[in-house]
Amino acid sequence: LLRNYSVEILVEECESDLPDESIERLEHLAKQGVKGIALCAKDHITIVEKVNELHDRGIPTVTFNSDLTDSKRLCFVGQDLMRGGRVAGELMAKYLQPSDRLLIAVGNPEFNAHRLRLQGFCERMHERGFDSAHLEIVETYNDYSLTYQKVEQALQRIPNLKGIYMANHSVTGCVEALRAALNY
Repeated sequence: LLRNYSVEILVEECESDLPDESIERLEHLAKQGVKGIALCAKDHITIVEKVNELHDRGIPTVTFNSDLTDSKRLCFVGQDLMRGGRVAGELMAKYLQPSDRLLIAVGNPEFNAHRLRLQGFCERMHERGFDSAHLEIVETYNDYSLTYQKVEQALQRIPNLKGIYMANHSVTGCVEALRAALNY
């Protein structure tokens, strides 16, 4: 359908969350003569600087799913991340008591999306009377094995764990760790 309008979509995927890789991919797209970029990347100063440089070179960037603070991006397409975290916190609080222990698994707080969801969730939990001492936060960097390991360790360390909030991509790592702990 887009070919009718002479539109070609090029996709560049990063293998890591390293800012240098994102910058290399952005420059590669620029050298191919793209007229615009849709980007989901972590909120890192060097990536922001690259987006600003691309803007100055006449290549607009739209961020999606995770925004870049203080960049010259054209716009952000995605959910209200803070509100999404708050809604998750409200739902979790309805099923728990303020004295219950809770695990929060965040992918990578360098991603604006993960950081804002975490912030919204924690704010709402605090408003509902949950103490920070009862909320354990682990970083999983969206890695299946690391998520599995961190959830498994938390289940061993916190026998009375009542809930897990996943602000990351590796939900299957969490589910498998729960299955193994429950012999399910």
